[in-house]
Amino acid sequence: MPRVLLSSPDQKAHLRLEPDPDDQWWILHHVAEPDRPAWYASFGARTAVELIAAFTDALTDPAPAADAPCDPYGALRAGRLVTVR
Repeated sequence: MPRVLLSSPDQKAHLRLEPDPDDQWWILHHVAEPDRPAWYASFGARTAVELIAAFTDALTDPAPAADAPCDPYGALRAGRLVTVR
């Protein structure tokens, strides 16, 4: 069974994959900072990896392009893949 733990260079963000049929499979956790509270996001087994990648991409480049589509499922319908950086 795959188990993955990825950490950001500053060790403040962690992305964990732990397949569990009764729980969330993907969990992204960010530690608290002086001006921001801790937070997390979790995704189930059936969440398209393209949506998880789009979520993590938005964290590293939060300002969307002016012509960016507003439909979150647009990339899936178009058959394009979103890459994880």
